[in-house]
Amino acid sequence: MSLSAFLRRVPVPIFGNANLAIQFTSKIVRKAPNYAGWLVPLGIGGTWFIWPAVSDESKVFLGLLPDPEAEKLAAEALELANAEKHIDLTEEDIEKHLRRLRGDYSDLHTQWERSTVASLMMLDDEEEVDEEEEEDDEDDDEEDEEGGDEESDEGGEEKGGDDDDDEDDDDDEE
Repeated sequence: MSLSAFLRRVPVPIFGNANLAIQFTSKIVRKAPNYAGWLVPLGIGGTWFIWPAVSDESKVFLGLLPDPEAEKLAAEALELANAEKHIDLTEEDIEKHLRRLRGDYSDLHTQWERSTVASLMMLDDEEEVDEEEEEDDEDDDEEDEEGGDEESDEGGEEKGGDDDDDEDDDDDEE
């Protein structure tokens, strides 16, 4: 059995068998030099229509454009390398930093409270917030002074301590 007889039996999509596919491909390859002049215009035309559709990220990924983020990072790294940094820390700053490393942010609570109150009240002026906080503090102080006498009666028991007795009365009724 010859090679051409064997290739006639091998199925190939579109062409039917391998023998026809080989014959068609060999004819096209022989005529390819005639179409070589069209490669440059087709390349330019394809680039004209396809290049704008390709995203900049893809162009950077393919290496066709320089990476702007990498350039920015390189410039920042160069600035940091060239800049001399000298930080003067006081003992108080060091202690504050150590407390924050341990998770103690108590020095920031006043700032947090101010910003929370300001954001909830939608006030821009810190003076108004400070005045309202002072008024609230004064009201709280007055309430503490007034409420301190009422908390205990002559026997030393707190008011409202008879709740247990009421429950026992309910049990007796049942």
